[in-house]
Amino acid sequence: MAQEDYDVTVLVTGFGEFQDININPSFEITSLLPPEISHKGLTIRLISHPEPLNTAYHSILTTIPQLLEQHNPDIVLHIGLVVDRDYFAIEKSALRDGYQLLPDIARKVFTKAESKKKWGKSLERLETTLDFDDVVDRWKKGGVKADVRGSDDVGNFNCGFLYYLSLEHFLKEWGWGEEGAVFCMCHI
Repeated sequence: MAQEDYDVTVLVTGFGEFQDININPSFEITSLLPPEISHKGLTIRLISHPEPLNTAYHSILTTIPQLLEQHNPDIVLHIGLVVDRDYFAIEKSALRDGYQLLPDIARKVFTKAESKKKWGKSLERLETTLDFDDVVDRWKKGGVKADVRGSDDVGNFNCGFLYYLSLEHFLKEWGWGEEGAVFCMCHI
């Protein structure tokens, strides 16, 4: 089917190795998704990025805008891993600053100077355009026996960086109107 034959196109990403995690479950989940599903009469195309995202800030910085432009999705779902959590979290927002604090897998940070150059006049905090509380409630009531929580603490490592970058790209492309993609970050 051509992209215009789908009612909704969803881009899903997961991360690669970081710290002591050689096989990241966030990517394993994305790699198991079917290319298409139907729900309530809608045909939904799932585009799972075929490779795990490199857990390096500068790689994310170049990869994500290209993916967004290439696929022009209606919804973007980034999946990340929090090692010491035993629940699923849907993240509400991401911060612009703080990525100079934790080195990535390449042992590099995104410096304050880089942040200022890239996002100097951007908002300090960006939120998902999803109806956040409704999404969390629906997931909890969906019959899946899993601990699902809303969170507003995506952190200042790769997940927060990825989420802010995506939201900021969306804001620059479409503004906060009705047009453009909807973004969500889920921690497993």
